[in-house]
Amino acid sequence: MRRLVVMLVLCAPLVARAGDYTLTLERLIGPPATPGTFNDPTAIPIQTAYRSLMSEMGVVFAPKWMSPSDTLGWSGFHLSFDAAFTSISNTQDYWQKGVRDASSGFLPTITVMARKGIWAPLPSFEIGAGASYLVDSPIVALITYMKFAIHEGMHKFPMPSIALRGAVSRPFGTSQVDMTVVSTDLSLSKSFGVGGTLKLDPYLGANLLLTIVKSQVIDTTPNIDAFKQGPMSVDLNSNTTFPDQDTILRWRLFVGLRLVWSLLAVSFEYAYTFCNDTARDCGVESPTRITDRSDGQSTISLSAGLLF
Repeated sequence: MRRLVVMLVLCAPLVARAGDYTLTLERLIGPPATPGTFNDPTAIPIQTAYRSLMSEMGVVFAPKWMSPSDTLGWSGFHLSFDAAFTSISNTQDYWQKGVRDASSGFLPTITVMARKGIWAPLPSFEIGAGASYLVDSPIVALITYMKFAIHEGMHKFPMPSIALRGAVSRPFGTSQVDMTVVSTDLSLSKSFGVGGTLKLDPYLGANLLLTIVKSQVIDTTPNIDAFKQGPMSVDLNSNTTFPDQDTILRWRLFVGLRLVWSLLAVSFEYAYTFCNDTARDCGVESPTRITDRSDGQSTISLSAGLLF
């Protein structure tokens, strides 16, 4: 409980400095210089900024774990309310232009998740679904996952539980981009009883994160009305799209602890996502090719719920 209070105190100022994370991708492209033209969204610096923003945004909406490798069992059910704070490179140009107000270095999300153990297609399966809301934005992501425990339940022996999990997150609420975040991971955990009433489940693992992005039509002059300005308006033919990006790949490591007392389950988790797809040359931009300038990102997550 003391640790929970400390983490909430540390995260509270982050929410107080929150901005407005509505996407403004038109500002990455810029307004037309003359009527009937628009800045080229295929230019390498513009595409690099777009890819970098989507890379860090994908980590924000990526599914969290908040549970050990053990499944719930075929009759188990878990309902939880989660809060997460993910760091972003808010001083970089792609954040300053790509959202309405990136004044905070952490993006908060609030998530409701339901998890259920099942006996199909094999024993030791678990499925889950939920929704995650990016605070101070119109964006909500729907999340679903499936977990298979390769080994679990041998808590009296010095061997961990091992699980594979696949998850998908689909953000909605913006007309400028279509995003799908696919997550696959391997986790280890070990359960310990304390005093016959409290159960501790520390866990850790590694994760591959794939962000698939497709640009939708973007109005580069959203505040200009061509009807009012007439035939010489810069709003004419100002709609455009970004070229399709290659799938964005990121690597994550995570560690967490779940405490179970009676029906109450509380989890604490920390995840670190390495920069770009190589975890090297963070923030480096190339004049000849499109790059991912994303920096390493930390995510602190808290969860409280009922475990049946």
